[in-house]
Amino acid sequence: MKRRPATPVIDVSNLPTTAFGQRDPLWWGVAGVMCIEGTMFALMLASYFYLRGGAYVWPPPGAVHPGLGITTGNLAILLLSILPMHFAARAAEREDLPKIRLWLVVSTLLFAAFLALRIAIMHRLTFRWDSHAYGSLIWTTVGLHTVHVVTGIVENLLFIAKLMDDLRLNSMYWYFVVACWALFYGVFYLDPGLLAVR
Repeated sequence: MKRRPATPVIDVSNLPTTAFGQRDPLWWGVAGVMCIEGTMFALMLASYFYLRGGAYVWPPPGAVHPGLGITTGNLAILLLSILPMHFAARAAEREDLPKIRLWLVVSTLLFAAFLALRIAIMHRLTFRWDSHAYGSLIWTTVGLHTVHVVTGIVENLLFIAKLMDDLRLNSMYWYFVVACWALFYGVFYLDPGLLAVR
């Protein structure tokens, strides 16, 4: 009877049980999701300028600015939310559980404040999603971004409860969510045509 060769054994007991950054397979998953969603937002932005370029009047009659104060305040809250996410990510690197919890709670409260103002802004819109192409584009983009914010809130709540995964990935994704809306804020709410209709 022929004997099988011995299977080589590798001792991996000294390897770390977690990885951070690009060594973590989940990092690549989050980066891939950001690429896909970034492409979606780029298509929405291109659609906005395409429609605007072919329109005789932009925005369409009846589209009134929801208010520069409330929309700018909403963007300010979103931009401010980057700080606690950054602090939570740094605390995760140090494995400082109390600080992780603190900064996740602060960031989640800011996310919720942003969401509350977002809902108020949506109630101020003077058109529906099916009123015209402008309405479809605004409501679709705002709706998609709102889903990202709600996802961020739920994800933070899960992390607060679990606190075992790489929080830097959560922060990296939140930076993406903020950057996307900062761009659309400029396009949607600083449009000279819309600012003129007040």
